[in-house]
Amino acid sequence: MPERPQAALRLEPHTIPALRAAFADAVDQLAPQLLRFAQDAYIAEPWMGDPISQAIAMEHNARAVGGGADSAYECLLAYEAELVKVRDALAQMEAEYRRTEGDNAALWGRV
Repeated sequence: MPERPQAALRLEPHTIPALRAAFADAVDQLAPQLLRFAQDAYIAEPWMGDPISQAIAMEHNARAVGGGADSAYECLLAYEAELVKVRDALAQMEAEYRRTEGDNAALWGRV
């Protein structure tokens, strides 16, 4: 997939913890669904035992859980990875803000 240009996101510092928590919650909710999808979406054998149901099962498995980048499962894994990246970036922003504000408070306290 081609790289997209990164967009700048400007946040008020007080909104970062809630936004980070929302992304963390999304990751936590998605993880068990991905596991369930990987287990339940695969058709183990053709339901009718005929060539048509076998072909459909193979096509379904390839599109749903096949190893290709276009499979639904792989797309969901990529979505999860993006959520994790955003969550981690927000955690880093929050930590940096807290460090900076702590330094500022210490400077102002000495004056």
